[in-house]
Amino acid sequence: RARTTEERERVFERLHENGRELFARLGLTRVTVADLARAAGIGKGSLYQFYPSKEELFFAIQEREEAAFRAALVDELERAPSSREAVFSLLVAVSARLERHPFLRLLLDPATLGALMLRLPADRIEAHRQSDQAFFLGLAKRWKRRGWLRADVSPRRFVDVLTAMFVMSTQEQLVGQDTLRRAADEIAHAVADRWC
Repeated sequence: RARTTEERERVFERLHENGRELFARLGLTRVTVADLARAAGIGKGSLYQFYPSKEELFFAIQEREEAAFRAALVDELERAPSSREAVFSLLVAVSARLERHPFLRLLLDPATLGALMLRLPADRIEAHRQSDQAFFLGLAKRWKRRGWLRADVSPRRFVDVLTAMFVMSTQEQLVGQDTLRRAADEIAHAVADRWC
């Protein structure tokens, strides 16, 4: 049946809210389209009017989580009392990202990652990767213009270090949470001293 714009928006929000909860609890591979539709109060076929697959819905939720993370991060960094404190806070936040945003942790599951790679268009995944890069490159360039980063710190290196800090955080089960936090703190202090 035809839906009003307001009805579509309500269904869209229910899909996101309930989908987030179902995916977080059960994982992508165990959630069915029927589960998602039922939770949103729509028919199974109606879900496809919003998303071509449950993987697309999952990825849309992930991107929404990412946008919220970025907004909160920028807000936190803008309040930093110094450039050194901003760099330190950024590095610690990136290394604690999985802890602060558990939905992101779902992407570490090989079955979830495999399903996304199989079902999502490659250009959609690449656009997301480019968006991540552009966000952090833009941050580095703004900080350089402000004088918050030394002239010899390249935006590319800035992104590389942030990427390495995030990848390090994916090894928490291997090294332990305390070790990871101590290492992240030590690295963040050293990098902040070097960059500012």
